Amino acid sequence: MPNYLKFSKLGLAMVLGLSNPTLAQDVLDDGRVFTTIEVTGNKRFRDGDVLATADLQPGVPYTRDDIVDAVEALEFTGEFRNVRIFSQGDVLTIVVEEEPEFSGALTFGLGYDTDIGFFGTVGVQLADILDRRNLRFQLTGSEEVIRGDADFFGDAFWPGDRAGGIRANFASFDYDDTLFDFETGSISPYLTFGGADARLSGELRVTALWTDISSVDPSASAIIQSEAGSRFVAGPGVSLNWSDPASDLWSIGASVDAYGGDTDFVDASLGFELNLPIAGETRLRSSGRIGVVTGIGDDTITVADRRTLGGSSMRGFARGGLTPVDFCAGCGVGGTDVITELGGERYAVLQNDLMFRSLSDAFPLTPSVFFDIGTVWDVGSPTAPSGVLIDDQRWRTSVGLALTAETQLGDFSASYAIDTDAETFDDTQRFGLTFSAQF
Repeated sequence: MPNYLKFSKLGLAMVLGLSNPTLAQDVLDDGRVFTTIEVTGNKRFRDGDVLATADLQPGVPYTRDDIVDAVEALEFTGEFRNVRIFSQGDVLTIVVEEEPEFSGALTFGLGYDTDIGFFGTVGVQLADILDRRNLRFQLTGSEEVIRGDADFFGDAFWPGDRAGGIRANFASFDYDDTLFDFETGSISPYLTFGGADARLSGELRVTALWTDISSVDPSASAIIQSEAGSRFVAGPGVSLNWSDPASDLWSIGASVDAYGGDTDFVDASLGFELNLPIAGETRLRSSGRIGVVTGIGDDTITVADRRTLGGSSMRGFARGGLTPVDFCAGCGVGGTDVITELGGERYAVLQNDLMFRSLSDAFPLTPSVFFDIGTVWDVGSPTAPSGVLIDDQRWRTSVGLALTAETQLGDFSASYAIDTDAETFDDTQRFGLTFSAQF
């Protein structure tokens, strides 16, 4: 460490305390010499660093202006929350209260997911920056998906020591098996209440959302063709979560966002999670969600907002494989059939895992039997399809086996669907695999 404090994180208000009236008067009139100068309260910085920054040393006469300059020099570093200077006889004492030293971490990750293929991640976490706020950022990239997520937050982020923060994200999707690409970005200032130990917690937010649908294949459904282009909306939202923190057995959550702008629409959902012991180490883990994303009045949403199921959200089906579709016979190049995935405004899914004892204490690989059931329906577009619109509310199911593991290195999950109750145009996928490692 250098022998003086040269740089600052952020200058904060300091307090100068000339607690000895004799010192204040003597320094103001004639200057004063101190045989000893003590520094207390410092932990990260040596006494010599503080004295060098304050430009004070024993045996030198100092005026009141010199003492003020010393405090201002320490203030400029931004490293101290409080500074007091006082005297007792010929001893001058500098008392400092240091700002918490911010900590940070840079992480890298590699993994594979049957939904997006091989992927890499870069993450940055900074704690106790800018008056005890925190920053978290992660960039994820694969051949088909690029996504960045940032969260600047704290327990006293907003005036009045209100908890919350500002979230922002951007994502670009270029799936090989779809007939269009799309990008989305959002920024959301939010206010949280309740906390992790409260039975009822929640969030109030305002979200600005941008989406863009591009590179639409000429053979794609007329519905997608009509939805191409950019759109900007913004509006308020609220999320509530009710749980039992003491047992961690269950939780219920609800979320509603209302948007206005290029399109007026509402996005609402209700979900639950259960983690119930059955016998011994056997337990039932269950989660479910129902939701609706629909336009207000005559407005309609686009494929960027509509929902699909599949992959991790509905095992036994490929990513986006459970969805309303537009089937157009002979519409493709050379007279081939074209199936365009459209998504639905309404969805419901229930996932259940009967989980058994870990196979090994050294490597906690947990086996389970799963049963998933779900449906997506109601395209809601006024545009006529290019062919036949397959859009019904029929429930689909899948049954299979799964393995999951959470280790210090990363997470692993695999599933195999023994049987799926699928429709003709559903895209099934018996095997699913996800693993990731961070270092």
